[in-house]
Amino acid sequence: MRLYPRMAQVVALLVSLTMAIPPDVAAQGASGQTAGQIARMLPSVRIDRGVKSIKALMQTPVEWQDLVETGKNGRARITLNDGSVLNVGSDSQLRIVQHDAGAQQTQLDLAFGRVRSQAVRVARPGGKYEVKTPVGVAGVVGTDFYLAYVNGILTLIVYEGQVNFCNLAGQCVMVAAGLLSLIRGANTAPEQPTSPTSSQLTEAGETTDVPDSQAQGQRTSPSGINGWTIFFVMLGIAAPAIAVPLARRGGSSRSVGQCQSGTPTCG
Repeated sequence: MRLYPRMAQVVALLVSLTMAIPPDVAAQGASGQTAGQIARMLPSVRIDRGVKSIKALMQTPVEWQDLVETGKNGRARITLNDGSVLNVGSDSQLRIVQHDAGAQQTQLDLAFGRVRSQAVRVARPGGKYEVKTPVGVAGVVGTDFYLAYVNGILTLIVYEGQVNFCNLAGQCVMVAAGLLSLIRGANTAPEQPTSPTSSQLTEAGETTDVPDSQAQGQRTSPSGINGWTIFFVMLGIAAPAIAVPLARRGGSSRSVGQCQSGTPTCG
């Protein structure tokens, strides 16, 4: 009859281990409207969600109203639910205000820093994809573009498609692929599109690229050991504590049955 107390101890051990798994692992798919997830990253990326601050790791969910912040050496690639991709550069703050893939309603707020966006084409009536900044707005139908708000100047470079580039007063220019435009302050009209220089193109690429070789590939516990790995290792250790008593109990039952049947080997 010692089997049941032993099983209770094992169950308690497994419950304790489950509780010890890092909260960010258990929080995948947590409540809230999910916009996408972190696909790649360099160190120093944080997500502010309400009053909580979360250290971003690979596959960390990104929800509506989340503020993604990158440090001096940090960068993040975010894949949105509709397939759009955001590369957030170093020293940047980007808020995912809204991303409704079904209705094709996306609003992003770039407080400062750099982001390259590869947006899925907006095809639904009333759909929109906008990136707002303190001095202007970039509205797209479906395109690949770079946006930087640094030292009060908003820079737009379009790689594919077209972007309607407006200041907060509603003055706009349409910027086509291969061209650049600037807004040099909150009350300044967008400049007429021109060709970017090679140094501008190089800076745009280098400051937002998130290389595979430096991506953080594992979701880890504070000790550096994967939480699920701990769980399954301990499960393997605990399993014999259940299996062996069960086997012994079964063997004892067979021995009793043999003696009752008059087997000569029974003492």
